[in-house]
Amino acid sequence: MKPQTTPKVTKGDRTRQRILETASALMAERGPDGVSMREISAKLKITKPVLYYYFKSKEDLVRAAFMEGTKHFQELHMEITKPGLSLEDKLERIFANHLDFIKRYPDMPKCALKIMASPETSVLSAMAGELKARNRKELRLMLDKDKLPPHAAESVIHMVSAVIGYFMIEARERGAEALDKQLPARLARLISAGARHLKIALVILLLSPLLASAGAVDLSVDGAVDLAMKNNTSVANAERGRLIYKEKIREYWGGVYPQLSASAQYTRNIEKSAIFFGGKKMELGSDNAYAASLDLNQVLWAGGKVRTGINMAGIYSDSSTEQLRSAQNAVKKAVTQLYYSVLLTKTMADIQKETLELSKQHLATIEAQYKQGLASDLAVLRQKVEVSNNEPAVTQTLNYYEEGLLELKNLLGLEPDAEVALSGSMSCAAPSASGLEGLYARAMAARPEYRLAGLQKKLALENITLERAGHYPYLAAFASRQFQGQTNGTVPDSTQRSLSLTAGMRLSLPLYSGGAVGSKVKQAGLQLDIAGENLKNTGRELKIAVKKAWLEQNEAAQRLGSQTTAVETARKALTATETRFRNGLAGQLDLNDATLALNRAQTLYTQAQHDTCSAEAQMKWAMGE
Repeated sequence: MKPQTTPKVTKGDRTRQRILETASALMAERGPDGVSMREISAKLKITKPVLYYYFKSKEDLVRAAFMEGTKHFQELHMEITKPGLSLEDKLERIFANHLDFIKRYPDMPKCALKIMASPETSVLSAMAGELKARNRKELRLMLDKDKLPPHAAESVIHMVSAVIGYFMIEARERGAEALDKQLPARLARLISAGARHLKIALVILLLSPLLASAGAVDLSVDGAVDLAMKNNTSVANAERGRLIYKEKIREYWGGVYPQLSASAQYTRNIEKSAIFFGGKKMELGSDNAYAASLDLNQVLWAGGKVRTGINMAGIYSDSSTEQLRSAQNAVKKAVTQLYYSVLLTKTMADIQKETLELSKQHLATIEAQYKQGLASDLAVLRQKVEVSNNEPAVTQTLNYYEEGLLELKNLLGLEPDAEVALSGSMSCAAPSASGLEGLYARAMAARPEYRLAGLQKKLALENITLERAGHYPYLAAFASRQFQGQTNGTVPDSTQRSLSLTAGMRLSLPLYSGGAVGSKVKQAGLQLDIAGENLKNTGRELKIAVKKAWLEQNEAAQRLGSQTTAVETARKALTATETRFRNGLAGQLDLNDATLALNRAQTLYTQAQHDTCSAEAQMKWAMGE
């Protein structure tokens, strides 16, 4: 028999493989629509003609990359059709095959997920759908041989799809190495046992925590705000500050209650002291001396210091609560406005895509007319330039969208590669018809910054009382139980020890402090004046913020109202121009002008929608909501 030889890998094969790997990596980051042939050639440092030598078009390249990523399905089919394999063995090989493929090609999961998220009308989406249908058909044939109970086969197929989706999500977010090598065997055992015993529902329940993350997070505006409240650092620190001041109240209350302390002392007289009496030396004390005491102190009056301290702690606690609300409101405004900004770039990208698609459709019309002799080659070239001019705008707006999404994830405390799908829309309510005076009153009652300034003034007033207490006497009661014992042995007996009990009151009266207390009182008075001015200034700034937000909200709403019909009018005008162009009654310039007019109307309408929602968020913040 002639020995089998391994096909020789040529330089062209290596170049082709390198192009496929680079294209897959780029598409994994931006999606197939966000990558151009120019970028791929620049990344590989080859010319575009070389790239087009291997792949006639971008669609051919994307299709080849997709097919490259599905080769392991053929290997898998051969594996699971081997005779003598149990259901558990087959499932394990399915999972292990996918896991091994993901580890060999770490960029493929991202690319696959991007393809799944592509529009249903795209070629890639259709290819992915065909592959999914084919694989499910093969799974059904495999499971038919295992003679599972009714409905169990379909449930197993759903579980296999969910597990594979989980593998891709985990590989994208944490890396393929984070997936346990023993996971395929464990999952195969669990699903197989459930299928055999008609407990698929139980298996789904057991696996649901594992598979819950196998999909993008649908994020509404409120959901984004809630997530930021849990993860944002400034909010978390403000919450910790509030808890600190709550503990401060307990600390100050400690000064109201009696203070009880105990002490003990042991002394070894190595060389005893002595006195001389009548010319004779007499040593004092014993070898060992013991002393202990239990002391009780209770403040009776301190010039109002204790009560004022408790009041101030309460004010600090209220202030920390308002600081928390201020941080929450600021984060809510920032998240909401950034959320709408990302939605704006996403909508702008859709508008640019539509404009590009329209220019391509117009190019097809002009090329058809050229073939019929109704249009010149110059008209074709002009329209090709129009198409080329529209392509960078799509790439640029998609890039802006991805950058905005990264900023939003950072604000929400999410990882950069976390899959997020914005489910909100830029449909915001019309501004309130309330008058400015009513808005001012509501803002002063609810805005945490104004309430905080009021608490600071109240705190400064309490501080004057605290400093004045330095002029007043300090009165306290005390009691002490004491033990004394001396012995040359180890433990003093009853004749060598004594107990005593004392109690009394202590009065301290400040007579002269060099004017320090009076100076502190004056300083506290000046701080009160500053706090009063800050309160007035905060109120003035609050009114300015409310009025500015009110003006912006009304202006944006009026602009939105004027643009509502503009888009529909521009679209009708474009349709009419296209009809006239096909009938030879309008020129190419008219056609492109109508397309540009629709693009501009859509852009202005979308911008007005965004500004309305952003102004609404600004107004809610200004109102302290």
